[in-house]
Amino acid sequence: MQSTSLRKVEPQALSVLALSAVYLLRKPAEHAAVLTAEFVTLAILCGLAMGFHGRRRVASIAGVLCCPIVFAMIARAIGQPSAFELSTLTSFGVTALALAILAKDRQVLALSLVISGFLVLFTAAISDSSLAIVAPVLWMVGCVWHLVASRWEKLDLAMPESVSSTWTNRPAVIVFSGLLLIGTVWGVKDHAWKTHPLKSGFMPVSGGSKWSDPAARSGVGTGDAAIAAKDHAESFGAVDSDVFIESKQSSLFDMFNDMVGEPRKTKYEQRQALANQNLIPSHQKTAKTERGGGSFSTDRIAPKKHQKFDDAKSDDVLQWDGPTGIRLALHRYDTFDGIDWTQTADYHQDELKSVEIGGNHWFFDPKFRSPRRNLNRASEEDSISVGLLKILRLDSVRLPLPMLTQAIHLKDIDRVDFFRIDQDGCMFMPGREQVPPMTVVHVASENLREDDLRNRLFDSYSPQLAMRDNDSEWGRLTRGIVDETAEPLDQIHSIVHHLRTKFQFDRQVTPQEVTDESEVPVQQFLRSRRGGDHLFATAAAMMIRELGLPTRLVTGFYVRPNSFDFAAGHASVLPSDVHAWVEVQLNDGRWFEVEPTPGFVEPLYRPSLWLQTKKLAAASWPYALITGLVAGAGYLSRRMWLDWLFVLVWKSAGWMSPKRRCGLAIRVVEARAGLLGLRRPRGNTQRQWIQQLTQTDPACHKTAIEFCDMADAIYFGHRQAGSAGVATRLVRRLDRRTLLKLTHNPS
Repeated sequence: MQSTSLRKVEPQALSVLALSAVYLLRKPAEHAAVLTAEFVTLAILCGLAMGFHGRRRVASIAGVLCCPIVFAMIARAIGQPSAFELSTLTSFGVTALALAILAKDRQVLALSLVISGFLVLFTAAISDSSLAIVAPVLWMVGCVWHLVASRWEKLDLAMPESVSSTWTNRPAVIVFSGLLLIGTVWGVKDHAWKTHPLKSGFMPVSGGSKWSDPAARSGVGTGDAAIAAKDHAESFGAVDSDVFIESKQSSLFDMFNDMVGEPRKTKYEQRQALANQNLIPSHQKTAKTERGGGSFSTDRIAPKKHQKFDDAKSDDVLQWDGPTGIRLALHRYDTFDGIDWTQTADYHQDELKSVEIGGNHWFFDPKFRSPRRNLNRASEEDSISVGLLKILRLDSVRLPLPMLTQAIHLKDIDRVDFFRIDQDGCMFMPGREQVPPMTVVHVASENLREDDLRNRLFDSYSPQLAMRDNDSEWGRLTRGIVDETAEPLDQIHSIVHHLRTKFQFDRQVTPQEVTDESEVPVQQFLRSRRGGDHLFATAAAMMIRELGLPTRLVTGFYVRPNSFDFAAGHASVLPSDVHAWVEVQLNDGRWFEVEPTPGFVEPLYRPSLWLQTKKLAAASWPYALITGLVAGAGYLSRRMWLDWLFVLVWKSAGWMSPKRRCGLAIRVVEARAGLLGLRRPRGNTQRQWIQQLTQTDPACHKTAIEFCDMADAIYFGHRQAGSAGVATRLVRRLDRRTLLKLTHNPS
């Protein structure tokens, strides 16, 4: 026989199995912390729903049903969106679990089984994992067990009078049938037509069958080249779409001129006060600056009022499907002469490394070792971020990519010579005038942790000596901001914090506001404490160099957190989102971003749990010491203050009925005895235990017998009065001290 509760537990377990399959499906593609928080919340709410009754159970079930939707909104709000389809699958799973919890008849339980079975089979069908079949097998075994057990109780068992063996001919039949089947298969194996397994993506679906690739469009009749492509970052469309006919495509240089102002065409021989100390003389770069690729000038004319494009329905330059609040680099410069930034170091690579992963060709920067292992680490928490970039109206051969981009992938592109790395380390497409509009690029970039920055910022370096040896103007500024005894990363944070709090971001600073025409733009910025983001980045780069760290200026685009379109599933990058920031080099050659401009989200480098613990211990060790001492004193004196607590509970229980008051009295006595190690032995009734405990003290023994007789009369008779006095005498006489005396007094 199977109890009613067990019949409900089995569908609940099968629903949990279905939710586990969805969790494994979502884990590689979503933010680990948000996903874990969602399923932990679901577990808590389900536990409450199973323990509550009435309205509280209904409220808990409502929370279970709303949980996937709420966490999907939270994930998109923090720039870590999950696919709508995966959130829908989770909603299916919680619906099956809610039905299994609330079910009062077999029809509801059957509906829960149907939903969980569909979910398990569907997740296995769309999963790329070779272990995906485990969940359906486990579900089918559990379901068969449930069906057999639930039907067993309906059978009217009839006991036979006699049993006789009738299976003597069965082994021969089984052997003959097996041989016949093997012979039939062997005879037709070379004569039957060749079968082909059904390929994934057979049905004409819009997004393809590869759940991990939001831009996959495999299948029959998907129409890759005929989709409009102006609304979704993962779609691809023809170049002659009506949105782009005769539309102007601006370069990054044009957009900076529009938003920050055009570079001045003047001579700077007398204006080099804040130049790089290791400067290679480089003046009169106006021609290079106008081309926008060779240098970046900090001395610019005030920008005109920004005008939107009139020949297109949308101003989007790029569309980005991935974390927001990040920066997409297009140009990098490592040498500053006081006015212009130029690139002198050579990081170019003529050929990238092509690696096939999951049937797709990924093109890796050669400096990253073990590319397959690195990209496969995307399944680990926050190790690799994979985003989707679509280039719409950018006049450049360069690809705007996030920090530490390891690899890129373009659908149906398998030629490694389509891409190269330029002198400044930025990736570009050679032999073209610009990246083709509507190009969709999958980007895999590495995420740094704060531990990496603290461990790999220097090999052997003393920031105190670096700053003391340099008496330049930048050195004096830096010494006035940073603590010479702090760690290098904390010194960088001090510089960034100073710029973000003491200076004002303003791209509209005009030449009329400048009082001294001999000042270079950075001097004007430091005096007025106002300027554009390129001046913030320049000041931060130069001051961080005073710490002995290599830095470079980076120009590109900023993906605003509020630019994410929930309906389209991507963030739009506009011409006004051009931006300049700083990169600092680690001792292993990698570069990490620094954001000194106020109003722009700083890069997030999460510390490990060990580093968080060390920082917390260093910051709050006095409080931890005091807390430990208080906790130790509380533990040593626990018998005393817990006894006071028992007395307080007893005195505040005068409103209870006699029956409840008797129960409370015996619990107080048992709790006091438990603190002294005198717990009631198993098998002893409460009467036996109390009488044995008090047999050496006649007064206590008499009170104990009187209390037990009174309790029997209340619980098993009709007595309702006279319990308060006896119970109070028992509690008072069997206090902590009396129990200790009774324990050590021989009988």
